[in-house]
Amino acid sequence: MIAGGFDDFSEEGSYEFANMKATSNTETELASGREPNEMSRPTTSTRAGFMESQGCGASILMSASTAIKMGCPIYGIVAYTATATDKAGRSVPAPGKGVVSTARQLPSSNRNANITLDISYRRRQLEFRRKQISEWLDHETELFKAEVEDAGQDMADASVVSKLATLQSEAHRQEKEAMATYGMLAGHDPTIAPLRRALAVWGLTIDDIGVASFHGTSTVANDKNESGAFNRQFQHLGRSKGNACPVIAQKWLTGHPKGGAAAWMLNGMTQSILSGLIPGNRNNDNLGPELQAFELLVYPSRSIQTDGIKAGLLKSFGFGQVGGECLILHPDHLIACLDSPSYSAYSSQRADRALGAYSKFNDMFVSRNLIQLKEAPPYTIELEQEVLLNPLARASQDATGSYSFTAKSLPSAVPISQSVASAAAAIASKAANVFAVGTDVELISSVPSTNENFLERNFTESELSYCKAASDFAASLAGRWSAKEAVFKALKTSSRGGGAAMKDIEVTSNNGIPGVVLHGQAETVAKEHGITGFELSISHAEGVAISVCVAKK
Repeated sequence: MIAGGFDDFSEEGSYEFANMKATSNTETELASGREPNEMSRPTTSTRAGFMESQGCGASILMSASTAIKMGCPIYGIVAYTATATDKAGRSVPAPGKGVVSTARQLPSSNRNANITLDISYRRRQLEFRRKQISEWLDHETELFKAEVEDAGQDMADASVVSKLATLQSEAHRQEKEAMATYGMLAGHDPTIAPLRRALAVWGLTIDDIGVASFHGTSTVANDKNESGAFNRQFQHLGRSKGNACPVIAQKWLTGHPKGGAAAWMLNGMTQSILSGLIPGNRNNDNLGPELQAFELLVYPSRSIQTDGIKAGLLKSFGFGQVGGECLILHPDHLIACLDSPSYSAYSSQRADRALGAYSKFNDMFVSRNLIQLKEAPPYTIELEQEVLLNPLARASQDATGSYSFTAKSLPSAVPISQSVASAAAAIASKAANVFAVGTDVELISSVPSTNENFLERNFTESELSYCKAASDFAASLAGRWSAKEAVFKALKTSSRGGGAAMKDIEVTSNNGIPGVVLHGQAETVAKEHGITGFELSISHAEGVAISVCVAKK
């Protein structure tokens, strides 16, 4: 989505601001010997109202997965947002204090009450829950396969394939629920403030906020009230004494654009976080004495080059006692979550997108068509309701280079994953000399692909080399693991326990066709049963690896 704001100068608006004594008085300022660039003086003892400016600001917001998939440049992570309308009454040039509610929490007598804030604890719980979901999916698939076989149905029937797809969708829903609980800390707890919770998602605390971006209008009431709100939040959430947070008050330079103010501040905040540079308030020649009482804030008049900023907190206020707050994190918190192949793919795509954007931008300037007005919606009148009622409707690029909907592009039903259909077909294609068929379904995220002990115990060097060469190591490894489980089931032998190594079952690849080579105990069991060979199928659906193994006599 695109979010932003715009405001222009208007005689009526400026007149009313002046009547409220919200803006600085140009005649008074000039009489005091101040130049126009010195008339906006946030946080100073001589601040006397804001200096109007005009313009617009906009940001493109999208989910992290979409940004990675599209190769978009990521300038910051919006980790938390909140708004407050704490008072309803006549407008006064001072912010309400409702935004402090993002720090609302009560102490707990239980020392372990906030265990969910521990990122190591949450990782363990998420891994355990994913394992449970994977086992549930495998169990349900096995039960359903038995039901189908008892009923004499063909596994390739559309109704059977649809049921298998439904099971996978349910597993995906359960995993998203687990991610919301242990990853994004969804829920409510009176002992954990919303702002504290948002920081904990990324393993951060209130001490990690490295910069505070002030609405800082240069009015007497705003700068005092805003400082009080920031300081109170920091105190309530336990920010360490002596860890004063530097303040950005960029309206000393930009003036107050009103509608576009927060968008300008967000842009400045991301620049500061990316560079580690905290810009000083050059007009702060004498800090207001009432602001010196806020011990957890510092108001620099010169820029400070830090060794890195993890997070920043931004506030914006409007007339009528309304306010908003944004927690912005350094994009490295997201980028660091990518494995090496994913990061390489993202970096390459981002570089290609940057070149394309540069070329497109210059073409627009040369041809003077930077703004392309739309005269009609991207669908015809006949298709309007069909598009609005179809949750899978997606626009596609047309001959004009724009995007539109067509009747052919509207799906008439929810598509079933081809990997599910191919797995079902593989189960159905049993020959007469079959000893047994083993199937296995694994959540890709449930396979501990970063656990070195797990990899060493269960995979040969050849298997690991194959997976590392794949575009998605985790998905490839999950496919191999699922295949090993399917082969084990096809052997019809008793389990040696959940911790038993699977290295004796080696999954090979010959020109993309998976095969099986047995060693040790697995090879002995196969010979005892008279098994002469295996047919193996490995496929992937969204977040799931599916394997079918046919053991032949």
